[in-house]
Amino acid sequence: MSIHLKKVSIFILILLFFSCNKETSGSAESPVPKLTQFKPVQEVGEERSEIQKIYVPIYSSIYNQFEENLLHLSAILSIRNTSIKKEIRIERVDYYDTNGKLIKHYLKQPFILGKMSTKDYVISENDLEGGTGANFIVEWSSHNDEKVSSPLVESIMMGTVGTKGFSFSSRGRAIEKH
Repeated sequence: MSIHLKKVSIFILILLFFSCNKETSGSAESPVPKLTQFKPVQEVGEERSEIQKIYVPIYSSIYNQFEENLLHLSAILSIRNTSIKKEIRIERVDYYDTNGKLIKHYLKQPFILGKMSTKDYVISENDLEGGTGANFIVEWSSHNDEKVSSPLVESIMMGTVGTKGFSFSSRGRAIEKH
């Protein structure tokens, strides 16, 4: 191989190496968007027109072949404001175990969920407190006689058995409305 051809080959390899590398700007920014319309509620005594409680099943564990053989799952509670025009207020997000015992209050204070926004809560696979009959109660409201569509509240569960992965979802159901 001639010296000229070797120089051209090296130049092409260097060019390919640098053109294939991603530029990094120093900040590891996630491609997943973050919730930006999450605002704590500051007002005391704000009038609420519609208040609704939603029951959402969460399967932290499921039976595999027989009752003593449990598969533990990761779960996500997803609260989605379906309104294009109005914010909603999330009043309460509480997690209960199989026996109806309160495990955790997720909110210290209510917050405003912006138009078309989503707020997620994750139950990790190693969190076994909930059991096979775990659930959430989500309470939401609208502001000052505003009519707004109900949020979509659902859970997504994910797990693996050997090399196979699986997932399923469950929709929330309104249990109380004022």
